[in-house]
Amino acid sequence: MNFRKTLVTLAASATLAATNFSAMAADFPNRPVDLVVGYKAGGGVDTYARALGKVASRHLDGQPIVVVNQPGGGGMIAGRFVADQPPTGYSLYLSSAGSFTLRNLSKAQVVSAKDFKMVATIGDLTAGVFVPASSSIKTLEDLIAALKKGDKKLRWGHTSRGNVWHIAGVGLLEANGVKARDIPFKGGAGVRSALVSEQIDFGVMGAHLARGFEEEVRLLAVLNDQPHPAVPDAKTAADLGVKFTKVSSPIVVMAPAKVDDKVIAALSASILNMTADKEYVSIMENAGLPILGLDAKATVDLLDGARGNWKSLVEAK
Repeated sequence: MNFRKTLVTLAASATLAATNFSAMAADFPNRPVDLVVGYKAGGGVDTYARALGKVASRHLDGQPIVVVNQPGGGGMIAGRFVADQPPTGYSLYLSSAGSFTLRNLSKAQVVSAKDFKMVATIGDLTAGVFVPASSSIKTLEDLIAALKKGDKKLRWGHTSRGNVWHIAGVGLLEANGVKARDIPFKGGAGVRSALVSEQIDFGVMGAHLARGFEEEVRLLAVLNDQPHPAVPDAKTAADLGVKFTKVSSPIVVMAPAKVDDKVIAALSASILNMTADKEYVSIMENAGLPILGLDAKATVDLLDGARGNWKSLVEAK
């Protein structure tokens, strides 16, 4: 075998591929863009995706965004699928990046941030602390005080160990030097049902899940420093002066790692314009989901900071 000839051929092929992708970048976009969501239709992440799809053609040279749901593996199956697609910019992954980041901090996954280039952040799911409506605990301060009394019999619910809302709860407990008995449930709806039936004393789940259940569960506070659009009158932990570590799940558009930087820049600018579109804003307001518009670099910085802040919480869970 002529190894030198083989190496030259491989190098030429790589150069040709790079040239082809560069030429495609100059013409981007000239066909629909697939946005792959790792969850079933109807959930929070899917709602963000479909809102982008509603307004995309106005900001993407007339091309649509096609939402593709590939549920399974906590979003990781869809992530791996997109990471393996040709790096053209026409296959994107919409990640619940808090869960994505935490899973990779806990143990190696089939796909990680190294497999992608960040494109933009379009929203941010944030947690709330809830009690049953009948609870004698009326405020977040009351809850912390009860826990500080050493009442370890208090039971708290979350959406499975290592999940973003579990770690958000751990961040609250660790910051205040208190403990409680944790009980995992399947999804935020499971936590909410457990609160309604008084199986648990308090729970941590997406703050938007309070809507429509105000008479059955009481939202003590949002674990954030900004109000939540689903519950704009609710106090934040920052408002109350209660210590917490901010753990949320930014909704991030990602592209395969080898996508041309010019395509990433074009996509980032277009998607930020989508998040400012009146129709997108209206859809998010009606769904009670927060909008957060960050470009590619700001998204990288956000997730780098999250990894640094959350690592100790993952180790403490």
